[in-house]
Amino acid sequence: MIIEVKNASTLRNFIKTLGEDILYAYDRRLIGVLVEGKRLWPSASLDPGMKVTVFPIMTGG
Repeated sequence: MIIEVKNASTLRNFIKTLGEDILYAYDRRLIGVLVEGKRLWPSASLDPGMKVTVFPIMTGG
């Protein structure tokens, strides 16, 4: 899913606004998060209008 940032925040705080289940998956590295197509640190600053992509990590084996 692609989500547009409405308010300035850090990446971690933005993910937290998506729900506790999403934050849990992010902390456990079960989902991937790209900001404008790049991987960023959880402490990275996000500005309004930026696009954040959240996607499941697929594993096999």
